[in-house]
Amino acid sequence: MTSRKEVEDRIVSIIREQFLKYSSETLEKYKDQINSTVRWYVSTLPRHIASSEAHDLESEAKIAFVECLKTWDPRKGDLWPYVSVRLKGSMQDYLRKRGTDPVAGLYEFITSAANVYMAFNRKEIVHEEIDKLLHVDTAMEDFSDKEKKVVEQYYQHDKTFKQIGKEINLSESQVSRICKEATLKLKKALRDEPAES
Repeated sequence: MTSRKEVEDRIVSIIREQFLKYSSETLEKYKDQINSTVRWYVSTLPRHIASSEAHDLESEAKIAFVECLKTWDPRKGDLWPYVSVRLKGSMQDYLRKRGTDPVAGLYEFITSAANVYMAFNRKEIVHEEIDKLLHVDTAMEDFSDKEKKVVEQYYQHDKTFKQIGKEINLSESQVSRICKEATLKLKKALRDEPAES
């Protein structure tokens, strides 16, 4: 005899198939919400990145939306709340891969410099990159506990601003602001480091 769960699973499978079959109509139905999410995300980016990446981010959000149709389970909640979180993550991942995430770019540089450092066994190395790499620890000494926590959780543990906010009792927008300000401080510290004489 067929169990209730098997029946439900089959119904969910049919719903997903229909959503995917009519994905363009489903996209059209949620167009305003998708565009609103993209506009919000673009508004959090530096102007030069926002202007050059806005169109691609919109395309990325639409692709992510269709991908979500393949995994959404109506038994766990409505479609849009499920999708909206994934759209933001998808846009962020896109910028990270492109190297245009204003915050992630800094850590990609640091990781790259560290890899070069290890590869050349501390001997033949581009000194400027290593000096900057070592200077990061010094720059972060001036960070507040909240700034250190946000930077560590966001970059080292790949947590979202929302997740970090829950841990330190701040809103998602407050965590985002702290992260951006801390990144700017790090970049400034790396630029302004006095040359060794």
